[in-house]
Amino acid sequence: MSSPKKLPGRIDIDITLVDASLDHVQRPERRAIAALSIGVEANDAYYSVVELLEAVHLVGTRHPDGRRKLGRILGERGDDYQRSIYYALAGRGASHMLDDLEWLAAILKARGSVARHHAVNDPISPYISPEPDGPVGAFAPSFPLGRSWRTFRAPAG
Repeated sequence: MSSPKKLPGRIDIDITLVDASLDHVQRPERRAIAALSIGVEANDAYYSVVELLEAVHLVGTRHPDGRRKLGRILGERGDDYQRSIYYALAGRGASHMLDDLEWLAAILKARGSVARHHAVNDPISPYISPEPDGPVGAFAPSFPLGRSWRTFRAPAG
């Protein structure tokens, strides 16, 4: 593989997220989660979404650790990024949630690759504090799932 080209100046790694958030062809949920990711540090955003994606997949496939993992993510005392992504998608169909998280993870993976290989503008975090901005739930490992989880279809492959 060839090494990346040297580009003049710094790259705005959020431009793809901005475009996606404004793209009227995208479903509103995708526009929302793209907008929620603007300014989040590249690695933090990618790994947070991948972790959430894995948890959603585990819950949807009825894996014994799925609800525990999702409950831990939603109950963590860190910033509100993962919760904001989850709740932007919650209740709209678990299969759609999985598709939307995969879509976002692909964008964030490419964004992270650009950040690793090129000079980029420093992101301006949308979060004022690394702590939650309000109450955080405590979830029992057996919390009930809503009807939208009945729509879950695991991806083929």
